[in-house]
Amino acid sequence: MVQERERFFSQAGGVHSFVHGGKFRICKAYQFLKPEANSVSWKRIICNSRASPKSTFIVWLAIQNRLATKDRLMSWNLNVDGQRVLCQKYPETVTHLFFECEYSAAIWDKVMQSCGGQRSIQNWPELIEWVAKKSRSTKSPDTYRSVLFIESVYAIWIQRNSKLFKNKLDSCSNVVNRVLFRTACRQDR
Repeated sequence: MVQERERFFSQAGGVHSFVHGGKFRICKAYQFLKPEANSVSWKRIICNSRASPKSTFIVWLAIQNRLATKDRLMSWNLNVDGQRVLCQKYPETVTHLFFECEYSAAIWDKVMQSCGGQRSIQNWPELIEWVAKKSRSTKSPDTYRSVLFIESVYAIWIQRNSKLFKNKLDSCSNVVNRVLFRTACRQDR
C-alpha cells in the first residue's frame, strides 16, 4: 500500500502538486486520476432536465442510439421481425422512430405548434443539437422546449411499445395532450 502511494505521488510529480494553500486537496488528486473524457454537446439535455427521470433516461438512451429498436435487436442476431412498429415499414431505427415516421412526425408537428414553432428541423441529429442549445439556457421558454422534447420522445417510445406488445396505438392528439400535460406539470415544480 505504501509503495502504491509512493508510485502515485511520483507519477504526479510529488505530493506538492496536490497541495494548495498549505492543505492537501482531494479534488486535485481526483482530477489527476480521472481519465480525460470527451464532452458531448447534448449533456445539458440530460443534466439540466426538469423532465421526469424515466423520460430523461429514455432520451439518454435514444441520443446514444442504445434503445432496443428492431434494427439493434437484429444486429445482435436475434430472431426479430424488422418491420417498423408504428408505420409498418422496414427497418425500425432510432432516427426513423423519433423523426421520420409519419406518426412521430405528426406528433412533432403538433408539439412544435403548441410552443409557437414550426418543424423546420430536417433530421434527428439536428433536432438534438437544437434542443441541446435550448437546454443551456435558463429562460422559461427554452426550458419548456427542452422538457417538451424529452416528454415527446418518451411518449413516442411508449406508443411504440404499446403498439408492439398490446397492439394498441393512441391518436396523435391524445399523445400530444399527454405530452403537454406532463410538460406543464414538470415546469411548475
